[in-house]
Amino acid sequence: MKRHALLTSVAILATLGPALAQPAPFDMSPESNRVVVPAPAEPDASVPAPVEAVAPVGFSRYLVPGASLRLIGEEAKQGVVVYLTAAQAAAPATLNFGLLNALVVAPEISNLRVRINQTEIAATPIASSSGTTPVSIEVPAGVLRAGANTIEFRATQRHRTDCTVDSTYQLWTEIAGSSAQLAFEGDDLGRISQLADIGAVGVDATGNTTLRLIAPDVADPTAQAAMLHLVQQIGLALRTPKLSVVLADAPSEERLPGVLDVAIMPAAELPPEMQAAQPQASAGPLAAMLPMPSGANTLIVSGPTWDTITRAGDAMLNAAPISPERPRFDLPNPLPLMEGGASASLASLGVDQLEFNGRRFTTQLQFELPADFYAYRYGELELVLDAAYSADVLPGSEIDIYTNGEIASATPLLRTDGGWLKDTRIRIPMTNLRPGRNEATLAVNLLTRSDAVCGPGWTGAAPARFILSNNSDLRLPDYARATGVPDLQVLTGTAWPYAGTAAVPLALGQDQDSLVAAMMFAARIATASGQVITFDVVPQDSLAPDANAVLVMPTTALSPLNLGRTGIGAAVATGQGSDDALLNQFGNNESEGPLSGISNWLQSTVGLDLTDLRLIPAPDLAYVPAPETLVVSQMRQPEGGVWTILTSTSGPALAAGTERLIDTPKWRSIAGRVSALAPGEDDITVVPANSVSVVTPATTSPFNLRRVAANWFSGNILYFALAIVAGAVLLMLITSRVLTKIGRPS
Repeated sequence: MKRHALLTSVAILATLGPALAQPAPFDMSPESNRVVVPAPAEPDASVPAPVEAVAPVGFSRYLVPGASLRLIGEEAKQGVVVYLTAAQAAAPATLNFGLLNALVVAPEISNLRVRINQTEIAATPIASSSGTTPVSIEVPAGVLRAGANTIEFRATQRHRTDCTVDSTYQLWTEIAGSSAQLAFEGDDLGRISQLADIGAVGVDATGNTTLRLIAPDVADPTAQAAMLHLVQQIGLALRTPKLSVVLADAPSEERLPGVLDVAIMPAAELPPEMQAAQPQASAGPLAAMLPMPSGANTLIVSGPTWDTITRAGDAMLNAAPISPERPRFDLPNPLPLMEGGASASLASLGVDQLEFNGRRFTTQLQFELPADFYAYRYGELELVLDAAYSADVLPGSEIDIYTNGEIASATPLLRTDGGWLKDTRIRIPMTNLRPGRNEATLAVNLLTRSDAVCGPGWTGAAPARFILSNNSDLRLPDYARATGVPDLQVLTGTAWPYAGTAAVPLALGQDQDSLVAAMMFAARIATASGQVITFDVVPQDSLAPDANAVLVMPTTALSPLNLGRTGIGAAVATGQGSDDALLNQFGNNESEGPLSGISNWLQSTVGLDLTDLRLIPAPDLAYVPAPETLVVSQMRQPEGGVWTILTSTSGPALAAGTERLIDTPKWRSIAGRVSALAPGEDDITVVPANSVSVVTPATTSPFNLRRVAANWFSGNILYFALAIVAGAVLLMLITSRVLTKIGRPS
C-alpha cells in the first residue's frame, strides 16, 4: 500500500513537476525487596505529626530540559518528554509558551503545529519577529496520560523573499524554556505520592533537575558509596539528562519545581519530620515518597544499616524502570542499539513520511552503538533510500549525511527529468561514529528551475518536489568489536570499563565538594549509558595499579605517586612557568621546521599528518591545566588498570566545573585522554592519546580479529606498508622454492 502511494506521488510530481489507570500503592517487606509506602507511626506526644500541606488552586510544570527549543530551517521539529501523575493527567490543562522568530520568516505561509502523544492539538502562525508572543493552548481531555507524555513542536517556515538554499539557514523559531509550561487546574496537584511517578519531579525554569541530599554523615566511606549508588539510580528513575546535587542540612521549606529532597540515612538517625517512616525503616530496606508539612516532594531511602539502604535503592528502579516506554526528557524518539549487521527503518527511528516543496529539508535520527564498537577508521554503513524528486530539480542538488555534527557523505542528484530513488544505497563512512548515542542528520538540498524566478509568494506555493519514504533503511555492517584505551568518549557514552563489574575503587577527596562532584559525574555517566556503576570508596594509597579505579579530588590532594599516574601535571598559575610547558602538551606543532613543508603538503593533499607515519607513537606528556580548570583524564597503567580522574585546583572549582561539564553539549564533547573545561569557557579542550591500547573481548572470532586488524592498520599506515612488504617477500621466497623444486631434474 505504501509503495502504491509512493508511485502515485511520483506520478503527480511528473504531471506537475492505554486507558488511564491509578497505579497500585507499593507494598514492600524486607524479604520481598519491593518498595513500600511507610505506614503511619503510632501517635507520639513528643513528635509532631506530619501536617498535610494545602496547595493553592492551580499548578504548573516546566517542560524544556534546557534553556530553549530552537526550530531551524524550512521544516523542523523538536520534542520533549514530560512525566505526569494520574491526578495531573486527569486535570484540565493548558499549554503555555512564548514564541519568537526570525524577521525573514513569512507569517502568511509559516506555522507552528503542536502535538501531544501523536495528537495535534493546535496550529498557530509564526508571526513573532518583533518580540516574544505568548501562546496559550487548551489541551483536549484525554490527550494527557499518567507517565510519559511526548510534546512535539513542528515548524513549517518559509522565507519572505528568497528562494535559495542559503536563505533557509536564516529561518528560526525559538521557544524559551522558562516560558514553556503545562498549567493545571486543581488542588494539590504537585504532590508525588509514589515512586512510579518520580519522573514528575521534572525540571525547573532553567531546564535543570536538582537533588537536595540530606545525609547525617557524609564523611563515612560506606555512606558515600551508598549515596553514589543512589544518585545514579535516581537519575535513571527521573529520566533526566543531567542531575545537579547539593548537600542540605534540613528538608525544603516549600515545594520547588525540578527539586527533589532525598533523605538517605539509617532509621535511627531519621529527623523528627520523618519519624513516621522509622518503624518500617527499622525493620528493613525502605524507599518511598514521604508526605511533608511543607509540601516538598521528598524521597526517603532508609534501613537499619547502610547495606540495607543500598538494597532499598536497588528496589527503586523496579518501580520506575528504564524502558522504551519511559524515555529520557530530551530523547522522545526511539534510540535502538545497533549491533553489527543490524538495520532499522527510518520509521522506527522517528522519521515521518514526507512530501516537501522547499529548498532544504533536514531530519535527525539517533541510535546507539556498544562500548566495543571499533570501526571508526574503516568500513561504511548504508542508508538504503526510497525517495523521489520532480523534473524541476536541477543538477547541483544533493543529499548530505552528517554524523555527530560532521559531514560524512554527499550524494548528487544528477538526473534532469526527475527520478525515483528506489533502493538507492548511500554509503556513509563510519569515521565519526562513537560508542554510545550517535546522531545522524539527513539533509536534502534542492536547486530548481522555478526557484530561479522566485515570484511573490512562491516560497510557500511551490508544488512538492521531493518525497521521502520512511520505509528507507539504515544498515550497519558486521563491524569490529574492541575498545581503544584511553578514550573518555567510551566512558561518558557507555560507562566502560566500570559498569557491569565488581565494585570499582573510588578515591575521594576529604572535602564535601569532591563528594558532590563525584555524585554529579557518576549520575551523568548513568543517565548517558543507562547503567549504574558500583563504587567502593577507598583511600588513594590503597589503589592498585593493576585494577581499574576512579579518583575525584583536587589536584593538591593527590599524592605525588598518584599524580604521576593520572597524566596531569601540577597547575601553572597565570603568568608563571614556561609557555613551552603548556604548549608542548599538545605535541610539537611549530609552524616552521625542516619538515613543515612536507607535513603541510601531506595534510592538504591526502589528509595525512606526519604523526600518521610514526612507527613508535610520541609519548603522552602530562597535561598542565590552568588554575580553576576542570580536568577529566584517563590513563591505562603499565600494570593494566584503567584510571580515570576528575580534578581541579580546588574543591569549589571541582564542584562548580563538574556542574557545568554535565550539560549535554559539553558532555558529548568529552573525548581523548584528557578533556578540560576552563572557567568562563563553553568549549572543551580535548587532548588525544598518542599511545592507544586495543582491548578485545574475552571471547572473539578470527573474523572479528580480521576486522580489528583492518581498523588498527588504517591508523598505522607504516605498519600496514611493512606488512605488505613482508608478505610480498614471503610470497617471493615461497614461489622461488616451489619453482626450484619443479625445475630440478629427476
